[in-house]
Amino acid sequence: MKNDKEKLKIGFIFVLYKTPKEEGERLKKEVAALGIGDYKIYLIESLSEDERFKRIPGQFRNDNESIRNKIVYYNTINRGYAAAVNIGLKQAIKDGCDLLVIANPDISLKGLKNKELLAAGEQFDIWGLAMKQAGKVYYGGQLDKRRLTGGLIDRKPMKRFFPVDFVSGSLMFIKKEVIDKIGYFDERYFIYYEDVDLCFRAKKAGFRVGVDTNYQYHHFERSKTNPLKDRYLFLNHLRFLLYHGDFFQKLYEFFRLPKTVFEEIRKRNFYLNFFSYNLFSILSKFLSLIQFIVLVRIFPPAVFGIYSLSWAHLGMFLPIVDFGTTNFGIINLPQEKKINFSDIFSLRFYLSVLVFILSMLTAILLPYSLTIKMTIFLVSVAAFQANFFGSLLIRLTNQERIYQISIISFIFQLIITSLIILTSVLSRRIVFVFLVIFVGYLIYGLWCFFTLKKQEKKLIIKFDGEKFKKIISYSFVYLFISILGRWYSRLDIFLLNFLKGEEAVGIYSSAYKFLEALMFMITAYNLSALPMLVNFYKNNRFDLIRLKIKKDVVFLLLIGGAISLTFYFFSPLFFPLLFKGRYLLAVPVIRIIIFCLPLILLTSVFFNFFYTIKKVNYVFGLMIFQLIFNFSLNLTLIPKYSYLAAAYISLAGEVINLLVCFYFYKRIYENFS
Repeated sequence: MKNDKEKLKIGFIFVLYKTPKEEGERLKKEVAALGIGDYKIYLIESLSEDERFKRIPGQFRNDNESIRNKIVYYNTINRGYAAAVNIGLKQAIKDGCDLLVIANPDISLKGLKNKELLAAGEQFDIWGLAMKQAGKVYYGGQLDKRRLTGGLIDRKPMKRFFPVDFVSGSLMFIKKEVIDKIGYFDERYFIYYEDVDLCFRAKKAGFRVGVDTNYQYHHFERSKTNPLKDRYLFLNHLRFLLYHGDFFQKLYEFFRLPKTVFEEIRKRNFYLNFFSYNLFSILSKFLSLIQFIVLVRIFPPAVFGIYSLSWAHLGMFLPIVDFGTTNFGIINLPQEKKINFSDIFSLRFYLSVLVFILSMLTAILLPYSLTIKMTIFLVSVAAFQANFFGSLLIRLTNQERIYQISIISFIFQLIITSLIILTSVLSRRIVFVFLVIFVGYLIYGLWCFFTLKKQEKKLIIKFDGEKFKKIISYSFVYLFISILGRWYSRLDIFLLNFLKGEEAVGIYSSAYKFLEALMFMITAYNLSALPMLVNFYKNNRFDLIRLKIKKDVVFLLLIGGAISLTFYFFSPLFFPLLFKGRYLLAVPVIRIIIFCLPLILLTSVFFNFFYTIKKVNYVFGLMIFQLIFNFSLNLTLIPKYSYLAAAYISLAGEVINLLVCFYFYKRIYENFS
């Protein structure tokens, strides 16, 4: 670098991506206030895929205003941070800059002066300053010698000029001779680790890298909200290790890979919640499968039909307990100031009382047998458990701790299932099974209530008509969607009962049970994805919404498709091992109805999108259509084709759902573009 007597020309390179105009103006003023004589600012604007048709990538432009303000602009298609920096570096070197300053737009240089920035140039060839970020101060970074992972140093060194392994790319000072010798940033790193790579290569070539610990700048770290950050850090660390690691470092990382993958999943709330919820749900459904097998081996189809019909009857009213408050609690509660969690909890409690009464009254009025009326009474206590469990689910979902609710659910499922199996084997009477259900769900609900009380110190049951009215005004549409969805998907059970009898219900339900057992995947996806989509929408990040939807469609299609094909090909083999007698008539049904799974999963992706952008009316309209579609076709075809008709109609309905959702999704995004 030139000595103090020579004129030093400095090039400041800022890479902009969706950076507000006022932030750009702030950066210009802060650089001007540094007191540097000869400098130039290079603003490299990276355009997203959505913007590439709206704005043509341009060359560097120097209009009159830009010349006066020593500013050069350039816009380019987004090929990554390293590629954008290189554009600025090449132009700055071409313009004769001796010192190159790489900086993020989310930093502040306020309060710094020329001499403070450049003092470390006597000691280092690449340097930075102390970085204040999220309330802590960092002094450059160091590499883990076993894994080559980069970590920031948060303990202040004893000396002012402190050698480090790398300098944070949020603010780097690089002498031109470094670039002349080792080259530019490696563009194979789309974003993250490009600064670590450059410093590593520089040190290897004999250059000095360090930090001036006496002065600091602020880094706002807006990238922390980027859902892809952890992914890029993970992949680019592996890339860095592949390029620069020795044999033993690579071998160590290979054997450590399972732990590394687990650590990465823990960092990503979506995958942590999705996979943990699925894992414990799989275990719970495995318990349910064992319970199901025991029940169908002990009780004939007509008795199992009573069991299925009792739960289906309560299920018709259970959406009222929720009343759309789960969606309201996840989407609106974090932003709502006038309504608190106790208001939602209180409303849900009164609704659970209403559901219990409705379930009992309709059981009395409908032409059920006395046995079914009694069993409906016993299962109706689950309305209160649904209230308390659902309230706890809202609270933990807002805290992105869905994995905890998964563990809670599994423990109680284990206890209740074990008692049901034991009672069935010992008593062989269905009424005792329902008594176990009554007691088990009562205890389950009380446990959830006291857990909530522990978390929410001010949790009380109150009646506030005005607040209830406000919540209902937001959530009633979700209630109708839940009710319509439940009715259209379970109408076939009731029509089979009244048109073909309890045995037909038992055969169809034994096949449907497998699809029902996999529905936890839809719940896991919704609870994991919806908070992220809401956050993207709140921040106007439609590009991230579209990216997530694309990824989720592929992800869920692969999972749902693989499960469906497995059931289709192997159900004729494993069904005879599990069931006997007339239950074997369910084999064709399961081979049809299992293909609803991938369709429902994909439809859930688009439903969440509609909920997020406040287009709930699309979902509502689709549910009304499906109710009419299912009722009319089942009423017409069940008398002739029995449960096979119900299976094909369910599959056809899900195909229509997906096609309609995809059509509206495309129309909406065309308007956004």
